[in-house]
Amino acid sequence: MRGASAMDQGRQDSNRGPRLALRVAWLVAGAALVGCSAGNADKLVWGRTPSVAPDGATMVFCQNLSTPSDRLTGTVSVLDAGAVWRCATDGANAVKLTPGGRGPDFYPTISPDGTRIAFISAEDRQFDLWVANIDGSGRHKLTFDLASDTLPAWSPDGRRIAFVSDRAGNSDIWVINTDGGGLRPLVAFASDEASPAFSPDGTQLAFSSTRDRGNFDIWVIGTDGSGLRQVTRKEAANTRITDGNPDWSRPDGAQIIFQRWDGNWDVYRCQADGSGLTQLTQDGDHQGDPRFAPDGSIFFTSSRSGWWQIWRMAADGSDQRQITGRR
Repeated sequence: MRGASAMDQGRQDSNRGPRLALRVAWLVAGAALVGCSAGNADKLVWGRTPSVAPDGATMVFCQNLSTPSDRLTGTVSVLDAGAVWRCATDGANAVKLTPGGRGPDFYPTISPDGTRIAFISAEDRQFDLWVANIDGSGRHKLTFDLASDTLPAWSPDGRRIAFVSDRAGNSDIWVINTDGGGLRPLVAFASDEASPAFSPDGTQLAFSSTRDRGNFDIWVIGTDGSGLRQVTRKEAANTRITDGNPDWSRPDGAQIIFQRWDGNWDVYRCQADGSGLTQLTQDGDHQGDPRFAPDGSIFFTSSRSGWWQIWRMAADGSDQRQITGRR
């Protein structure tokens, strides 16, 4: 595993301005700002990246994250008008948590005790990791590097947050304590890594990586750095198939769900060892951002109604129904 010294920051910072500007120019094309009404989930036009509270009654998500045709679902622009919302898991009582004049905010995820959220904000014109109370109060920043920090994931004990950062030159997974201390690389190879997810017992981390022939696959590693293993693997060396955004079944951690690109995004499920691969969505539209709820059902986003919205389905893929943006 490879780490990065803080002494390298000065050299790296000089290259980040052009890289961020290019990312903004690429992703802002076609972006649209759509109004929303607090307290009414039916008025929300875009809904992405759901996270369900431990009690199963509440979820948070991001509004206006990207367009349905955007293949780069792990990338956002600082010019995108992202905002974090909270609502009941049936879509009722939607409340905007991003204060007026703050943000944009992306990728919200609820802490294991249900009292806080971690999210990414470009409020200071850079992508940093922030934390706030579940009602949106007390928001504060945990990372301050000029790198792009994205895709946060809580450890099961609520003491640490893993996130993706390019602060060492390529996309690696870092971890930080919730008090802002203990920043260190957690998964840092020569390949690109993304979308971390702690196992329910906190001993393993699922993530996506280009380690195998440049293809993004799902991998698992012990949080102590041991036991690296590949969960998904493509037969063709130069396949267009891309896997990412894994999540573990709870409380056993026996299964992993993830999103796969093969002409469009769909949600898949497999055993934690990669066996039993099953496609759960297959209607020709884009489906992604899958997350298990405490009852074993799966929340995900879908473009089948015209724009990204939050949907819910049973663990076997049945009973798929729209939660946000219903008409």
